[in-house]
Amino acid sequence: MAFITSYPNSTNAKTADEKNEHKNQVIILVPGMSFEESEWFFDHGDHTLWSSAYLGAMNTKSAGLHSELGSMLTLSAGRKTTAIPHTAPLDIEDELEGQRAGDRFTQLTNNRVIDGVVYPQIEELHKKNQETHYNAHFGQLGDRLSNAGVRSFVMGTSDTDQKHRFAAFLTMTSKGTTDGSLNGSVMSDNTRAYGKKMNSSWMLNEIDQKSEEYPFIVIEWGDLYRLSALKEQMTDVAFKKQREQTLQELEAFIQNIREEHPDMWLISPFVHKEAYLSKKQIAPVYEWTSNGEGGVLFSDTTRRTDVLSNVDLLPTFIQRFGLESTDDDQGFPLKRITKETNDAQQLFQRVDQSVHIFKTRAWVLSIYVTSLAVLLLAVSGWTWLDKKKDTQKTFLHILLLSALSSPLWFLVLAKLESTSSAGLFFVLLLCCSLLWGGIVRLLQSFALLLTASCTVIALSVDLLTGSTLLSHSYLGYDPLIGARYYGIGNEYVGIYIVFVFVITAYLAKVRITWLRWTASILLIAGHLFILGHSQLGANAGGFLSACLASIFWIMWATSIKVSKKRMILSFILSGVGALIFLYFLQSVSQSSHIGVAYERLLAGDYSYIIDTIARKVEMNVKLFKHSNWTQLLVISYLLAGLILWRRLDRWSDVNKQVFIKTGVMGSVILLLINDSGVVAAATSMFCVVSIYFYWRLIEKTDE
Repeated sequence: MAFITSYPNSTNAKTADEKNEHKNQVIILVPGMSFEESEWFFDHGDHTLWSSAYLGAMNTKSAGLHSELGSMLTLSAGRKTTAIPHTAPLDIEDELEGQRAGDRFTQLTNNRVIDGVVYPQIEELHKKNQETHYNAHFGQLGDRLSNAGVRSFVMGTSDTDQKHRFAAFLTMTSKGTTDGSLNGSVMSDNTRAYGKKMNSSWMLNEIDQKSEEYPFIVIEWGDLYRLSALKEQMTDVAFKKQREQTLQELEAFIQNIREEHPDMWLISPFVHKEAYLSKKQIAPVYEWTSNGEGGVLFSDTTRRTDVLSNVDLLPTFIQRFGLESTDDDQGFPLKRITKETNDAQQLFQRVDQSVHIFKTRAWVLSIYVTSLAVLLLAVSGWTWLDKKKDTQKTFLHILLLSALSSPLWFLVLAKLESTSSAGLFFVLLLCCSLLWGGIVRLLQSFALLLTASCTVIALSVDLLTGSTLLSHSYLGYDPLIGARYYGIGNEYVGIYIVFVFVITAYLAKVRITWLRWTASILLIAGHLFILGHSQLGANAGGFLSACLASIFWIMWATSIKVSKKRMILSFILSGVGALIFLYFLQSVSQSSHIGVAYERLLAGDYSYIIDTIARKVEMNVKLFKHSNWTQLLVISYLLAGLILWRRLDRWSDVNKQVFIKTGVMGSVILLLINDSGVVAAATSMFCVVSIYFYWRLIEKTDE
């Protein structure tokens, strides 16, 4: 099928038989490095060096609010993690609150260490993460490597006038210890930021001496972090000069290491403050191998090459040492895709596009959602006050059709979102929507059929061909937010479901019974398949909501009269059947986050399911409190409730009544069981209420 083309194929992806790799790995961690520095290397650095690397762009989100330590801990734990602010790993001889760090560590943990690096707050960190729903186990990478006989060593710091140390978290075990030496890797230099500079010669010597004993060596290159921290106090000339010097030294350091250790990484766990505030929050990841081919990195977690997840690094390191992944791994090992022309330049462009959408998304959606809410209030007032003027009704027809077609134009114009200003895009969206409304209104009631059909077809085709448009749409999913990377997002899933059922209301007009039912059943079954398939919609909440709504549609469309007990029993049995069908859709294709949930459930890991549900509830509560979608949700639900309470959904055409009840039921189910139910319920109920008012206006025009 066409959608398979969106994934790397076996001819150019070094997926692995990478399990056979047992090579030493050297990791250079550069806190604060952004794609601004990556582009500098591409333009001014050694082309041979950088073109021989596999490049990736990593989402750096952690649990809770932005935190540099949180991003680093998430990378090392392979799950979203919370951190303890203002703490850092220490050499055992360092001083901590007037005590030797090693002694303080022993007091707190009852474990005595004679050398290396310790994290005295390790028990507090474990307890803090046990209180979250992410179930992160810090030190997992260090434990698994240690248990397999792979020793780890860390060196380097990003110390300013305070201690900032990140790399040790990558090698540290769950006991809070790791072999390493932090202080010797930094030397004094009064010409550099905070009077400190990385001691390259010392670290190169340490690598040569320890590489046989320690297959996993992690180096923290802190010069860029220190320089970025001091930028606000520096002149532009001084900063630019030191930045170029720092990047040149880092490049030379990488070249020296690669002479003896060709298998190495350059990783930024988070970007510097200025890049973060500019919304450029994706961090670069490089991997060099002994074959020197280069290319891009692909993530099975995101199913993309333009963005990786920071939970993928842990299983990747595990795999590179020939070890097996476990059920506890949330991410997947990264795959290498061999080089094509201008891979790096293309990735830079895609990163810029993602950043542009992330910057402008809130502004565009805020105006859009508020406009939809105001439109519903205005139309409801005009309709129920029974205004008779034909010009007003024509104007409302155009507005409603424009609003209902706007999701289609968000999708069709998706490529322009990342190449034009937000204001220009919004004007273009408005013009296309109004033009559509003005033209198709001539079809009267069938204008809705055309609008819904075009939207369903466009979404289905895009999902079948790799979600190119959805991944770049303001109404799609944002890779920098990181809530979803593939499939159909919650903004569109409610629209998709409602538009499918409104098409069935028109199919009911077909006089040939078998053709009418065959077309309706195939349409509903097709959209269920797309919603539930792991390589298409991959939206469990949307799939289950659509399944249950379909059962109600069948009952109402066939006028089957059942008691409340039988209806509840049918609802429960349908839910169980939907879960079984969803599992089947996961088992016949590539695994997704839905498939992982089923694997955990079948393995008896009920805590994973409970934690996932708790996270989704927490997310919906936050969305309801702080999201612009709440205003549309409240207004559309109030109007829908008024329609049902006043029995204003009565029509001579019973198929319209069936649609209204099915749409309302589907929206309510989306609100209750979808991970971002507030968003899905708002868009779906908006469509239901708007369609109701359009039909009412058409009915009054006919009168």
